[in-house]
Amino acid sequence: MQSIPESLAGWLRVFSKAVRERDFTTGRNLFAGDVTAFGTVYFRVDNLDELVSGQWQTVWPRTTGFDFNHASARSVATADLATVMAEWESTGLDGAQNPVLRRGRATIVLKKSADGWKAVHTHFSINPHSTHDPVLRHAGSR
Repeated sequence: MQSIPESLAGWLRVFSKAVRERDFTTGRNLFAGDVTAFGTVYFRVDNLDELVSGQWQTVWPRTTGFDFNHASARSVATADLATVMAEWESTGLDGAQNPVLRRGRATIVLKKSADGWKAVHTHFSINPHSTHDPVLRHAGSR
């Protein structure tokens, strides 16, 4: 695993800014039309329109401050295919409209095109907490 090259770090910065500014057009331009994605809201989407309508339009307007932890970013890359792994965080609102820190991790598979790097797969998840995992929650109760 290597630290992330500038071309991929730049992709992360542009995507983060798009999320923060709710700039769906810029976000769309970073993705392949046939992207498959796993998200924090939708289990799976199989194209960019589903990703935007099912995941992004649900989450982006309800969060602020989204950014990747660039120091945590790692990648494996060839000339035309890259996988990036990075931690991320944002602030969301709970049911009582109180700010809540959201932390998670992402795996992004990118393919080089004539227009630059395009995401062909993403997997965003919230950090695991033992209180949310029934296996871990019951492991300490023996």
